Amino acid sequence: MIIDEEKVLEEHGVMFEDNFISDLDSWFSADIACCNGCYDGFVTFWPLANDVEFERSLIGIQSFYDGSKRCKKIYTNEEFDILISSVECPHCDESLSSSSTIWLYELPFKYDVNVTDFESHIYDLVRISETTPFLLLTNQFASNICEILKKLSLKTLAEKIEHPLYRARVATQIDQLSFDQFTLPPNRFIQEGRYNHAGQQALYLASDQQTCFQEVGSVLCYVAECEINDKIKILDLCNPNDSHPDFAIELWALAYSALMSRVLDTEGYHKPCYVFSRFITDCARLAGFDAIKYPSTKVTDNNFNLVILNNEIAKESLKFNSLTLKDNNQNYPISIATSSVT
Repeated sequence: MIIDEEKVLEEHGVMFEDNFISDLDSWFSADIACCNGCYDGFVTFWPLANDVEFERSLIGIQSFYDGSKRCKKIYTNEEFDILISSVECPHCDESLSSSSTIWLYELPFKYDVNVTDFESHIYDLVRISETTPFLLLTNQFASNICEILKKLSLKTLAEKIEHPLYRARVATQIDQLSFDQFTLPPNRFIQEGRYNHAGQQALYLASDQQTCFQEVGSVLCYVAECEINDKIKILDLCNPNDSHPDFAIELWALAYSALMSRVLDTEGYHKPCYVFSRFITDCARLAGFDAIKYPSTKVTDNNFNLVILNNEIAKESLKFNSLTLKDNNQNYPISIATSSVT
């Protein structure tokens, strides 16, 4: 039997998308959806999308129909195949088909985000970062972020971190084992980092030993446990809901986007993917923050990294407690005298 496509669309087209979305919502809760045609582009803009911080599901359109309650009851399979082409992917606006797959993501932050607009900002800023990085402030979005950080600093109180932190060094880079090897590195050895310029001292710490291990490339390393004795002012990109509620939506989106969490994809000294995060560092320093707390691109499950921007804090308020030699399978405690950095 030949189906009259125009007749099917005329009879059911008005209500089909509402029925389809309603059926889909009964299966999944999602803030963002994309199709197989735009999936690669989506994860480029949101590099942490495939980590556990984004709850996600995927389903083929045909499988969805086979298991649906409403759509299968109202439409035959042939009618559904015709009508699904009237539904556009909410991310790329291309028509779906029965052979499409859709990915559904639950953002780790409960705010409305105009994903298309934000991705446009990401595209513009990445382009500037790779071509004329010293001109970032000519971009209105970047300028707005700088002003937001100034306002945040005025409202942010210094606080004491009550739990230990960890710093790793690759074992082959340690020539004499002492806690001095875990302090601020000499300027002449410092390359561009995610939150520091070449030659600019910054101390990178992590919330746990496993994050440290992953951050140095999962190779044999020494991991020093330390604590910060003084209160410090922290720009929190991991949980701004609690720390910076007035601008939580902007900080959440920044932290999980390609602007801040893009995985290093170049070798050598030039690292354009770090340009915007280093811009954030400059803005945070100017605003008076001592440190930035940010999600790791290596491991998830509530772990984080902390970069100390204030060298006085790194030099005078850090106390080392213990040392461990770590590989992929085991931790080996090392006996070494504890000390404070002076």
